[in-house]
Amino acid sequence: MQELLKQNNTALRHEIEQLRRSLTDAQGNIPDEFHAYTERITDECDILYQRVLRNLEYLEFGLESLLKDILSETELVTRAFYDLNGQRVSPILRVRDSDRLSLKFLLWLHATHPQAKNIPAAICDGEFGVWPIQPTLYATPCTSQKGLLNLPIFFHEFGHLLYTFHQSEMNDLINELQAEIRDLLRPPVERNDQFAQTQEKSRNVIVDTWYEWAQECFCDAVGLVMGGSSFAYTFSMYFRVLGWNEYHVPREKLVHRSHPVTWIRIHLLVNRAQRMGYNAAAINLEEKWSQVAAALGVMEDYYGFYDSKFLPMIQTKLDDMITETSPREFRESEVSNQEDSTFTSPVALLNAAWQKFQDDPENYREWEEDAIVRFLDADI
Repeated sequence: MQELLKQNNTALRHEIEQLRRSLTDAQGNIPDEFHAYTERITDECDILYQRVLRNLEYLEFGLESLLKDILSETELVTRAFYDLNGQRVSPILRVRDSDRLSLKFLLWLHATHPQAKNIPAAICDGEFGVWPIQPTLYATPCTSQKGLLNLPIFFHEFGHLLYTFHQSEMNDLINELQAEIRDLLRPPVERNDQFAQTQEKSRNVIVDTWYEWAQECFCDAVGLVMGGSSFAYTFSMYFRVLGWNEYHVPREKLVHRSHPVTWIRIHLLVNRAQRMGYNAAAINLEEKWSQVAAALGVMEDYYGFYDSKFLPMIQTKLDDMITETSPREFRESEVSNQEDSTFTSPVALLNAAWQKFQDDPENYREWEEDAIVRFLDADI
């Protein structure tokens, strides 16, 4: 065991030394918006290095009584290093000038909430997603890092971070929603036979599935509350032509699925936009999705996992979840092109971008390039 632990810790020391050198070499390319994240990751790397050195020091004592504790510490350090050396350090080592746009937006986004304002953020390449840890890592497709139209998706991902700040209370609210859905699905007459037992199992699956679905719907609501119409348009265009599965999923694949069918999410966004008074965005989403569904020949059927009668109770609970987490709500001037300075308000910029794209898609890119330069130069 003594020699085994020495081998592992020696190899780990070498890997951490390599990573520390790589982080040092990358320092000259780090944009200002990325310094906080880089410092946090570098500090974590240094701490792991010291822990490995301490393991090697204790091994030099040659005491068998220490081996169990050293084994435990070696396991912890190794797991922490694998985590650090995977996704979390890659944003620093792959840093590009084009990262500034996403990073500046994410820093502003975190600064809007008291519980997130001191948490550094970074981006990595991949499908949109988030690791709601500290520091927080956001994944975004490569080309989306260079433009404005897909940035509003970050509002949704930020919702997942907000959820972690109030996880106990949020889980309670979702449990209440699940109970209400269960009551709605309960038959008017209770039976005690094989058919009734089968139906009860089916209801339980639906109720259980809504635990994760409610979280995604909450994050969509955060997107609309924070980003206004820009989020609705981004969400709609990103998913609407991805094919049949965005509109219909077979029953067996709905069971414990992590995300609701996207068309369900569109129904909720349309309803919320209408409630907020943004009928133009609501009509746009409804019409566009209906057009594609008709072209695909899709008929709505969610096999009991969703029904329009669920809508009021879902929206009520989402309202409660929004109240609990308190995301920054957009100002009317930011979504109606009345903001004094579009380039000092990210929300105003994103809504202006979508307005420009819808009005003049052919000349949009030229406008966007200039808008990004002005945004990056602005103090927000």
